[in-house]
Amino acid sequence: MTFAHPMLLLLLPLALLLLAIQLYGDVRRRRARGAMGDGQLIDGLVTFDAGPRRAIKGALRVLAVILAIVAVARPRYGRGTKVIPAADVTAMLVLDLSKSMYAQDILPSRLDRARSDALRMLKTLPRVRWGAVAFAGEAIAFPPTTDTLETAAFLGAHSPLDMPPGTAIARALEIARRQLVPQASDGTPIDPSLKANKKLTIVLVTDGEDLEGDPVAVARLAANDGIKIHVVMIGGRAPQPIPEIDEATGKSKGYIRDDDGSIITTELSPQAEEQLKSIAAETKGRFVHADDGTSGLATIESELRAMIAKEGTEKVETLFADVFGVPLSVALALLVLDTFLGEAPRRRRAIPPEPLRVGPARVRRPGV
Repeated sequence: MTFAHPMLLLLLPLALLLLAIQLYGDVRRRRARGAMGDGQLIDGLVTFDAGPRRAIKGALRVLAVILAIVAVARPRYGRGTKVIPAADVTAMLVLDLSKSMYAQDILPSRLDRARSDALRMLKTLPRVRWGAVAFAGEAIAFPPTTDTLETAAFLGAHSPLDMPPGTAIARALEIARRQLVPQASDGTPIDPSLKANKKLTIVLVTDGEDLEGDPVAVARLAANDGIKIHVVMIGGRAPQPIPEIDEATGKSKGYIRDDDGSIITTELSPQAEEQLKSIAAETKGRFVHADDGTSGLATIESELRAMIAKEGTEKVETLFADVFGVPLSVALALLVLDTFLGEAPRRRRAIPPEPLRVGPARVRRPGV
């Protein structure tokens, strides 16, 4: 048996203080009774001695206070153990869902390959708390959790058809940063200890360049928060047509064309590559260019696995079951009993005597 808050047991002397107050009151009561006159005469006038009942009621109150203090200290006992990873790693997978990810220079497509490799990474690294951000022109987030199935379901539930056009990398990185280190409205971290106690990581998978925001500036803020950003640039440098996906069937129905009927292509520009390299460099993260038919996530997976192994072995934590309800229930029962226990027994109602019946007086006449 252990206590969640053992320091509260220092309040137990309060029960002794309550006992001392009750004894002091009993002594004063006896002195006041003795001051009234002859004790034997006073005893003859008293119909019931309430002293024993007062002692019982006092004992009930003292015991109730003791049990209440024990309940507040939260007694508990061990019910089992749980394995806790020594490496406290939390990561956000930031996946590009712009329509250019439908390009098929990596089969079956950039998006399908990146998503399947990401789901495999989530399953093979269960000691990491995974969250996710899906982005295109806007970004939506799923908070970090130990339930990798929920994170995987989030990634599988969104597609480029659900997202507005664009590639808002800066916005996606900022949302991921705030998921790892929640911040107040003034920009200060709500819990600064998160930086010191956790290994915080963002894995960015994209094929494009952010022309709207400044992702490098966001990376500097992430570095100040102790977050490392690994960047995976997926796709080749040669121009690639973008398949047009039918929303009803999910199958390709040709290629996306502009207003003049020309096929729209996507390509990785030197500026985009330099921007993504700068994002990783600002946080001392890893930059991987996947143009060999892979997504590049295997390299990042190896990086995270090495970081977990460096932190040490797993720890075993004891799981406890709280039993504070038992002493608390007994304390309440004692107080209820004290309430209903009077200092004197209830008197029975005296049955009034029947009235004496007197008949009519008989008058005796003289000589009769």
